[in-house]
Amino acid sequence: MVVLKLSDEWWSRDGSDPHADDNFAAVLHEIELELSPDHELAGQIMRVEARFGPSDDVIVSLIDGTFALVHPTWTGRVERPPWPETTRLGDAVAASEAVAMWEQWR
Repeated sequence: MVVLKLSDEWWSRDGSDPHADDNFAAVLHEIELELSPDHELAGQIMRVEARFGPSDDVIVSLIDGTFALVHPTWTGRVERPPWPETTRLGDAVAASEAVAMWEQWR
C-alpha cells in the first residue's frame, strides 16, 4: 500500500493525535451534509485522510482507491455544485505530487 507523502502542515492519520479520528469524522460528516446528490463526490468518499492546518482543506480517499482535495464550506447544509470545491488528485503518488504543488501556489 502506497502512503500519501505530505508536508508537516498536514494533520494525518499517523496515530500521533488521539483526537484525529474524532476530528476527521466530524469533517467527513460536514462534507457529507454539503454534497448534493449530483456532486461528483456524492457516494464516493471513504474517509478523511488528512487536514491542512492553515486552512479547512482536507484530503479524502475515494472508493476507487484515488484521492481528492476538498474545501468544505461549513454551512451545515447541501450546497450547489461545484461546492464544496473539489480537485481529484489520482493515486497516492500523483496525489502527493499534486498536493506539494498546491501548497506552493495556495
